Amino acid sequence: MAISKIIIKIANVLALFFLLGVNIYSGLGPDNESHYTKNHITYISPAYFTFYVWFLIHLLLIGFVIYQFFLEAPRDEAITKDIHWHFVGVALLNTLWLALWNDDLLLLSWITIFVVVCQVTYIYHALYNRYTFESPPPSWLENLFIKFPFTLYHAWIVVVAVLTTYAVITPEKTYQTANTTNTTNATSTTTTYGSEEPNIIVQIAVIIGLIILESTVITYIELREDWAGGAVIAWTLYGIWYEQEDPVIHWTALVLAVTATIYLFKPLVVKYIKDKEPF
Repeated sequence: MAISKIIIKIANVLALFFLLGVNIYSGLGPDNESHYTKNHITYISPAYFTFYVWFLIHLLLIGFVIYQFFLEAPRDEAITKDIHWHFVGVALLNTLWLALWNDDLLLLSWITIFVVVCQVTYIYHALYNRYTFESPPPSWLENLFIKFPFTLYHAWIVVVAVLTTYAVITPEKTYQTANTTNTTNATSTTTTYGSEEPNIIVQIAVIIGLIILESTVITYIELREDWAGGAVIAWTLYGIWYEQEDPVIHWTALVLAVTATIYLFKPLVVKYIKDKEPF
C-alpha cells in the first residue's frame, strides 16, 4: 500500500510538469502567442488577461505536488483515495484538448474537454465532502495546496468548456479591415478597425452562455460557499466585457460581472449577521 501511494504521488509530479511544459510551450513557443488566446476567437471569448488565472492555478498545483509528500496517513487519503489517478488523467486529457484545439479539431476537443470537466468535478466534490464532513478539519496548508488548486481548476475548466462549446456552435469573430498602399516603396498593409457585429442569433446564444456562467457563480455560492470558484467566473465575465465590442454582449457581460462580484460577498454577510444574532 505504501508503494502504491508513492507511485501515485510521483505520477502526480510527472503529470503536472508534463502539463506545465505543454502550456509554457503554448505561450512561449516559436510564434510567441498562446494557442488559448489566438485560436478560435468567438463573440464570447474573454480578453487575454483572463487567462492569467492559469498562472495562479499552476503555482498552486506546484505547491500541491510538493505538499502531498508531507501528508501522513490518514490525512494523505485526500491524495490516494480522492484525487487518486484522476489528476494524471486530467493533465493528459487537458494536453490532448490543447492539441486538438490547436489543430482545429473542434468537435473532438469539445468531447475531450467535457471528459476533463467530469474528472475535475469528481476531484472537486470528493475533496469538498472530505474537508466539509469529516474531522478533524483541514489545516490552512491543506486548504491552500490540496483543496484550493482544484477549486480554481474546476471553475476554470468550466470556463474553457463554455469557450470550446461556442467555438463549435457559433462562427468565429470577424474583423473589419482595410488595405492601404504605400506608393513610396509599393508595400501594402492591412489595418484592423474593429470586429463586425454578430447577428441576433449569435447575440442570443452568447447571452445564454453569459447567463450560464452567472448561474455557475450562484451555484458555487449557494451550494458550496465557494467564493474562489465564483471569483474565477466573475473574472471571466469582466474579461468578456473588456474584449467584446458588440453593445448587447458588452453591457450584458458587465452587468452580470458586477452582479457576480456582489454575490461573492454573500457568505461573508450571512456569517456576519449570524455572529451578531443573540444566542
